[in-house]
Amino acid sequence: MDYDAVLPFGSPRFLDTVFGATTLSYILSVVFLIVTAVSIYSFNLMYTTGINYLLPVLYIFLVVYNPRVIFFSPFHIVALLLLWSLVFSARYRNSVQYLSNNFVSFFLFSSASVFYPPLVWIFPLVILVNIRASEEKLKYVFTSFLGVITPPVMAGAICYIVGGNELLNGLIASFWDTMSTLGGYTFDFSAVEITAALFLISFALIATFYVLRNLNRYKIVHSNTCIRIIFFAILILLISAVFITDNHDPYGVMLYVPVSLILFEYLSSPKNNKGAMIFYIVVSGLAIISRIIVFVR
Repeated sequence: MDYDAVLPFGSPRFLDTVFGATTLSYILSVVFLIVTAVSIYSFNLMYTTGINYLLPVLYIFLVVYNPRVIFFSPFHIVALLLLWSLVFSARYRNSVQYLSNNFVSFFLFSSASVFYPPLVWIFPLVILVNIRASEEKLKYVFTSFLGVITPPVMAGAICYIVGGNELLNGLIASFWDTMSTLGGYTFDFSAVEITAALFLISFALIATFYVLRNLNRYKIVHSNTCIRIIFFAILILLISAVFITDNHDPYGVMLYVPVSLILFEYLSSPKNNKGAMIFYIVVSGLAIISRIIVFVR
């Protein structure tokens, strides 16, 4: 990945140490994956049904399919920030509408965009998620934009303090290049990877339609949260599809945050035991086959 475009105020040596094939990178990756998995479990515990320890296992199971995930990347940071942004967004929508929750939600989302700039393009759509249900729409819009602009202003201030106008201009230029350059579409998928991707997409669609069909059976809080999770999943998938530069980068760390919640909603239902068994057997089999192929090569 072009880490300079993500963290332009970091020295090349620092970036190579943190995001390269180093022991520190491995440790940071494990720590962030565990924290993210536990956070997903906590989110599910607070707002959705299907309370079970298998949810964080499902997330880890999906992300480790990509071998690059064992080393730290900006996507590890983005995944955790996006998840907690979703938590505070749901908290603002489903309980007393404290504007502080809305500010924190957009602050975290904007902080994630510092590490993955293309997320900036979906800010307007994210703002629309809660505006219809907001009691004080003007204050909602104001706190949303305040949360959006605070992280980049802070990053710009750090660059200016450390390196003056030169580093600040470098930040602006690299941020713009990253958020405006479309993916090269030079994909390099193996047959096993294509099969796994199609299988996961098929199951994700089945799970999504299952959740949508059952919205009227859920409690209001559960229903609102499921809609928000599906919305986030669609937006992140679209951004990843448009701006992807290397399909071997661990985009799944970020994408599987909402997707794992949707899948778990379907797989944890007693009505879908056979479907869950098929899912785990097929995905496990494909993962084993892909590792055998890599070993043989």
